[in-house]
Amino acid sequence: LASEGIRFLKRGDWSPAQRKWISAFFFREVMPVITPIGLDPSHPFPRVLNKSLNFAVELEGRDAFGRSSGAAIVQAPRVLPRVIRLPRELGDSEYCFIFLSSILHEFVHELFAGMKVLGCYQFRVTRNSNL
Repeated sequence: LASEGIRFLKRGDWSPAQRKWISAFFFREVMPVITPIGLDPSHPFPRVLNKSLNFAVELEGRDAFGRSSGAAIVQAPRVLPRVIRLPRELGDSEYCFIFLSSILHEFVHELFAGMKVLGCYQFRVTRNSNL
């Protein structure tokens, strides 16, 4: 793909200008449609949608309500594309793309004010599907 001018950028390869655009994209397009679900003994594990992209987030500290959860689930919104194209002027090739999962990994800490994110682990549940 690279020989045809198509690149998929990893988080470590983002330039400062790309990071700035991606951050603005996260706050404008992604954050408004995400609802993190805290996990604790009083709440059962949430039912995650079939074939959906999810993240298990390991947390430390207390949330805005003083609760110490330790873990949360963040489901990637289905209304957003899984692959986002960077504006042409920000790329170093004709077509530069970033995965939605990379954006969520990079900015998941923004969803948990006052808490420290210890880890973010991507998973997908597949039920009753022919593979």
